[in-house]
Amino acid sequence: MKYRVMSVALVVLIIALLLMAVSLAEPVAARLRLPASVLLAIFGVAIGALALVLRSGSFGPAAQDVAEAVTDLPLGSDAFLFLFLPVLLFQSAMNTDARQLAEDASSIFTLAIVAVVVSTFVIGLALAPFAPMPLLACLLVGAIVATTDPIAVIGIFREAGAPGRLVRLVEGESLLNDAAAITLFALFLDLIVSGRAFDPAQTAVQAIALPLGGVVLGAVAGRLAASLVGRLRESPLAPTSVSVALPYVAFVVAEHTLRISGVMAVVGAGVTFAMYGPAKAPPDVWRHLKTVWEQIDWWAASLIFVLSSILAPGLIAGATLLDLFLLGVVVLASLAARAAIVFGLMPVMSALRIGPQISAAFRWVVLWGGLRGATTLVLALAVTEREELSPEIRSFVAVLATGYVFYTLLIQGTTLRALVRRTGVDRLSPVDLALRRDVLAAARRHVADRVEETARAHGLTAPERTRAEAARADGPSAMADPAERVAIALATLARAEREIILQRVRERSVSLKLVDRLLGDARRLGDRSRASGAEGYAEADAYALRFSGAERAAQRVARATGWTGWLARVMADRFEMLLVTSAAVARLEPFARETIAPVLGPDAAAAASMALARRRETVGRALAALRLQYPGYAEALERRLLANAAIQIEESEYDRMLEDGLIGPELHRDLVIEVGRRRRGVGARPALDLGLDPETLIARLPLFARLPDDALKQLVRLIEPVFVRPGERLIRRGDRGDAAYFVSSGAVEVTSVSGSTYRLGRGEIFGEIALLTDSPRTADVDAIAYCSLLRLRRRAFLAFLDDHPELAAEVAATAERRRLENAAATSAAAMS
Repeated sequence: MKYRVMSVALVVLIIALLLMAVSLAEPVAARLRLPASVLLAIFGVAIGALALVLRSGSFGPAAQDVAEAVTDLPLGSDAFLFLFLPVLLFQSAMNTDARQLAEDASSIFTLAIVAVVVSTFVIGLALAPFAPMPLLACLLVGAIVATTDPIAVIGIFREAGAPGRLVRLVEGESLLNDAAAITLFALFLDLIVSGRAFDPAQTAVQAIALPLGGVVLGAVAGRLAASLVGRLRESPLAPTSVSVALPYVAFVVAEHTLRISGVMAVVGAGVTFAMYGPAKAPPDVWRHLKTVWEQIDWWAASLIFVLSSILAPGLIAGATLLDLFLLGVVVLASLAARAAIVFGLMPVMSALRIGPQISAAFRWVVLWGGLRGATTLVLALAVTEREELSPEIRSFVAVLATGYVFYTLLIQGTTLRALVRRTGVDRLSPVDLALRRDVLAAARRHVADRVEETARAHGLTAPERTRAEAARADGPSAMADPAERVAIALATLARAEREIILQRVRERSVSLKLVDRLLGDARRLGDRSRASGAEGYAEADAYALRFSGAERAAQRVARATGWTGWLARVMADRFEMLLVTSAAVARLEPFARETIAPVLGPDAAAAASMALARRRETVGRALAALRLQYPGYAEALERRLLANAAIQIEESEYDRMLEDGLIGPELHRDLVIEVGRRRRGVGARPALDLGLDPETLIARLPLFARLPDDALKQLVRLIEPVFVRPGERLIRRGDRGDAAYFVSSGAVEVTSVSGSTYRLGRGEIFGEIALLTDSPRTADVDAIAYCSLLRLRRRAFLAFLDDHPELAAEVAATAERRRLENAAATSAAAMS
């Protein structure tokens, strides 16, 4: 396509006027109860159609010039793809919670990939018998119209109160849907242009390798960008600039340098940046970045829709009756393909528990909500600009793709809300209806009390209407099922915990890299509580306190290599996470009494308080175990937390004084600078010393106290420090003895064959009997606390005892004593 040469000023003026016009789309669409994308499409088509009429010259040369300026803007498909598409994809990816995406990964990937492939081939094969075009051209149409625009349907879902997991599923599907469709589009277009024969195996390999390569590139780019943000964290402008550059760098490098999927590179970059960015940037900087991106996304989405819609009348100007018939085929084939996914695949996934449970009503809405949007129009425009294609193919693709977009927007889009009302998915559930009545009752009682206070303060009499409403509000809860009230109470506690954690983040009293984990734990508490009540709350609590995969991996690396740096960092993270969680749980206890009881009743509040008490106990035990092993580090963390909280309170006080006019801007600036200096003085979280230095651990053991210096040096070379977590099994009965262990700190529990148990603490040895007698282990040994152990391998242990007879005699005496005790316990158990 060729464009008129026009001044930069004219281009800027036209785009500015369009921006002013689209700014009215949201309020007008809300008033008309239409999706904003529908209104933008109508607006763009109206401008494009009017421009076509004015270009005829019937209204004079001035009108013709204006029309040509609008329709001949120097914005081709490349401009749309490279300027707008990365922005839209990156913003969607940044809004995706990586943890939630991982939980629904199987559902999202299946729906995104399978739905696109099924839709592409169903539409292509349905067109082939009727269209005077090759099969590849029909498949190209199928790939173009397989892209979906989730904005309208997600907006309606949220208004209707759709399950959060269903909204996440549609968002995640749409994120990968475009990538899969564009990949197929590129493959089919290349086959048509090059004339190569269709090779299913090669096409399948490309369809997998290209997106996968894009994801890897994007993940690396997103991680590097997040690290750069961490170095530029003091100013909100620099990190925001990095984030704006990231999607364009990822897209261009992927598409033009590495020849892999630029779309997936942007998606990978966005998800990775959103995962690591909040841990690198201060909360206020990240909020500024997100706000800027919301504005950029709105500009890009609005402009791409209007500008592509302006070109739409020109794309379908030569449509025929055959094209109208073929459009009907596309509509029917697309609905059939989507129905196969929604009513065929999704129920199977729900039955296999790899997808959410979705009611039939919601399935109908998902089916009808498959709207197409700007991406489809941009891909159709790209086809019209390929001079290598015949005019017939270009017209065929442009007419059908453009016609289908406007069919979905003007027919499905305008009737989607009516379908939502007809199916009833916008109605409150019985539980929500009952909760609504309880909330109204609590609010009216609170209002009545406040009105009474205000009336007394001014010497007035409270209105009778207020008293009557308060009287009507008294009475039993409208929610009949106590379990439902408890579930809502616990979910409310989880939301309150999330707010407390965010407050800690604002106070800068929690390390940023822990924020995602802490918020994820709070979200899981809420989700499990809504699903299973108190039992689900307890399960989520246990999941949050488990030793993570990273902690277990760091422990294995430390044992295998002797390097403890990673282990020290993850244990410091765990220490801080438990400290923050413990403080948050303590602050929730008054919340249960003061906020939950008035709405859900004293019984629900009592049950929530009981569940909260159990959680405080489990968190407290986990924290106490670490405190016992590292008391000095616990004190250092607590001092840092309190120092940061005090600094934040002081800064807030200065802000309040500025707002009240007590101090001026100059003094406020000076005070804030002083606060910043003191905050930097608090410094980063101190490093955790695991205390695994062999010489230090050996010095704690009385057993080695009488060894000469050369023997101690020999022992340091032979012995291995071992970090052990509570609950870890160190020795299993029946196994072959491979090492002896010395307890430098902590405690273990020994369970003999008879079932009797005893504990060993600092300075004691275990595992030696099997080595001295060359027999299998006779007991199980489990850690009951964090332990610092010294491990001496079998050969080194026996050789060291041979070199030091006095030590050997002492160890043998201990082993014989335990053997006799175990034998006596076994005999007693047999007699009983």
